[in-house]
Amino acid sequence: MNQKSKIFIAMMLIVLGVIGRFVFIEYIGIPNFEIITTISLIAGIYLGGMYIAVIPLSVIFISDLIIGNNFILLFTWSAFLFISLVGYFFRNKVKKNIIIGSISVSLLSSIFFYLYTNFGWWIMSGMYEHTLSGLLRCYYMALPFFRNNLVGNLVLVPMGVWSFSKVLAYLKIKNIVYSKLQTRI
Repeated sequence: MNQKSKIFIAMMLIVLGVIGRFVFIEYIGIPNFEIITTISLIAGIYLGGMYIAVIPLSVIFISDLIIGNNFILLFTWSAFLFISLVGYFFRNKVKKNIIIGSISVSLLSSIFFYLYTNFGWWIMSGMYEHTLSGLLRCYYMALPFFRNNLVGNLVLVPMGVWSFSKVLAYLKIKNIVYSKLQTRI
């Protein structure tokens, strides 16, 4: 894929991510049921390079301007950056078996996001004592959010990665046909 195509796809993913994040928050309203994990993983799996950071951080930055964020944004933003890296490191396994691979990375991403961002909440919120029991209570209280995130990711990531792979395959075939037609003319 050439750089011009990657830039176009990155812009489309950012737009889709911002709109998707707004729709999921404003209209679906299920806490932690979100599209950013899907967008982050697609960036890592299919684009790599600078897009691993640019796409998820752009989606979060732009959408946070509209819907806001809270004091643990350092944890949430860096979590999605890490999730994009997970997509990059597991890209070959995901591409080999899109459904099983995308379910695996969505599960890994959900668990990481839950552990990491709730650790951030425990450190920064002041809601829980800074003891092991306080940390465990924080994790326990966040289980409903984890459930929503996990269910959302187990549905949205495989659908998104599979759909994206089909769009790329279609565009590749179309480009090959277009190139052959141009050489004949």
